[in-house]
Amino acid sequence: MFPGPPEGGLDDLAAFWRHFSGSEEPSNRDRMIYLTMREVALVGPATFNTSVVCDTLGISYPMVNYYFGNRDGLIAETAHVTYKSYVEKLWAGVQAAPSTPLDRLRAWMTSHMRLNVEIRGWGAVLNYPRFSSTVESLLEERFGEDHRLHFELNMGRLAQLIADVRDDRVSVYPYGIGEIPRQDYLSDPDVLRLSTVLAWGTLGVAVWRSGRHTPSKGVPELAALGDRLVDGHFDTLVELVRTTFGR
Repeated sequence: MFPGPPEGGLDDLAAFWRHFSGSEEPSNRDRMIYLTMREVALVGPATFNTSVVCDTLGISYPMVNYYFGNRDGLIAETAHVTYKSYVEKLWAGVQAAPSTPLDRLRAWMTSHMRLNVEIRGWGAVLNYPRFSSTVESLLEERFGEDHRLHFELNMGRLAQLIADVRDDRVSVYPYGIGEIPRQDYLSDPDVLRLSTVLAWGTLGVAVWRSGRHTPSKGVPELAALGDRLVDGHFDTLVELVRTTFGR
């Protein structure tokens, strides 16, 4: 999701802009968002300094206030853009998987883990918003409804993948933002339970796998067994879904 740090002048940023927007000439406002996505992923929200973004673009520091109100406004809007991108890239990972119910379900889990590792520092903003009450308030005020609609889209897709295992099919997922048949999923106890287990279980792996879990750092056995432990965890989750529906 996030390319490596750009080097040199603005000419070297063309691929960076294209990665996010499909254009080599996005607006200055969008460039500030894309650079903030990368910087917060690398250093986290507490250390993030808007001067890095402004210096890279060669613009004055007050431009942050002009476009976003202040530093927290920039973080809040970029958090929303990051989450929307995450939701779509997660689904792209599912669509790229072999066309079987279990393969697609496992692809959702592995993509969920991989993307959470990639966004790294944004985990504090999206999963622990109380790190800054101001950012949390701005995110809710400006983007709260759209943020929730993207969350529902992501969870609706997961619920459908689980239902596909139950029904032994690969369904075409036709729903867009605001179109999720919530009651269909919420009224099925197995789909509801398994969606919760898979979402929480995968996020927990992502937090640990990102290398940011302080208590377990430096434990040699965990470093050596990391990939096997993750694969085994996902095997267990897939097996839970499979056996629930007798597949």
